[in-house]
Amino acid sequence: MGGTHKVGGNAVQVKSDEANLLLEYGVKPGTPPEFPGHIRARDVDAIVVGHAHLDHSGGVPLFYLSEKKPYFATRTTSELMKILIKDMIKLNSYYLPFEYLELDKMQKYRNDIVYGQKVKVKDIEFSLLDAGHIPGSAMVDIDVGGKKILYTSDFNTIQTRICRGAKVPRKKYDAVIIESTYAMHEHPERKQLEEEFVKEIKSTVNDGGKVLIPAFAVGRSHEMISVLHAHKFKGNILLDGMARAVNQVMLDIPDSVKTPKTYAQAMAGVHIIRGWRDRRQAVRKADAIVAPSGMLQGGTVMFYMEKLALSANNSVYIVSFQVPGTNGAKLLETGMFPIKDRDTRVNAKVKHFDFSSHSGRTPLQQFIRGLKGKPDVYVIHGEEESCDFLAEWVRDELDLNGVAPNQEEEFTF
Repeated sequence: MGGTHKVGGNAVQVKSDEANLLLEYGVKPGTPPEFPGHIRARDVDAIVVGHAHLDHSGGVPLFYLSEKKPYFATRTTSELMKILIKDMIKLNSYYLPFEYLELDKMQKYRNDIVYGQKVKVKDIEFSLLDAGHIPGSAMVDIDVGGKKILYTSDFNTIQTRICRGAKVPRKKYDAVIIESTYAMHEHPERKQLEEEFVKEIKSTVNDGGKVLIPAFAVGRSHEMISVLHAHKFKGNILLDGMARAVNQVMLDIPDSVKTPKTYAQAMAGVHIIRGWRDRRQAVRKADAIVAPSGMLQGGTVMFYMEKLALSANNSVYIVSFQVPGTNGAKLLETGMFPIKDRDTRVNAKVKHFDFSSHSGRTPLQQFIRGLKGKPDVYVIHGEEESCDFLAEWVRDELDLNGVAPNQEEEFTF
């Protein structure tokens, strides 16, 4: 119902003789946000959300306008969804068919489950597996009518500082629905990437400059602080924006991160911004500032860009994917950035580091190779060429049925 031949708005229906299970219902962020294909709330028995990113969770409140449907996710995902959807309503309420009321109502029908816990909805049984993407993220393992289905949502098999890598499940599946965000792209080796990143930061700070790290509010900001801690960076670090609330969730739910004690130690030395007065004063003492939004499309990072972008002593290190057309993409391409509504030449050093919470080309292919049996593979959540490329690879290399479906296409098995 969504996320086919594009990134954004994931939604998959699994219909059996008795039940209709909805796997995610995301939005494609924009003005207005785009929703997946229409699904009547009364036709759905339950909703499962793999992780909190809005392209997987942002449309779920729609099902609480008049209905009372149970939804299932890890506790971490549910807490992060509250933060992200609340922010989306604040920024886009004019364009959305729901309000804070529906978000509040959703909480009454929320079911927090842990990895491996089996849940039965009529004749469908499912459980969640660690997806390694962001804290709380999950793949969905489904048993229905003697058939086994795996829905990967977004996943990463490479271990990061805050997440364990996803493992290939051992069972034989009849169907696998898999993401393909980076099906045509190899990510750099993590250890080397971290070393280069920290070396560049230390170089800027040692020369008397400040480093701004625009990063996603969920996971990436906290990963960057964990990397700095692991490499013994001694400078003053600030954390700002929505990443502050996310950090609190991660501290409150220790099992949401790979090594809770190490994570708590990394955050203990960080200055968490408390408000505008604190922000203005703290920026003078800061060495490294981590702030959303990761694509420089708003949030507190705009304030820091205004303060730091014009000095050649400073650096702006971009660590998140940049959607074409965003301020971050424009900065990387042209060196220009809107400051006080005017396109301005950025004098600070600008560099991109390819940190990712998705599996790249080789890990994606290794994951599919590692699956037992001969499942049908349905490729979604990637640009058109990525979906088609991975589906073709599945057909040609593994001799499996590889399909890049279109929206509202149905498959029976």
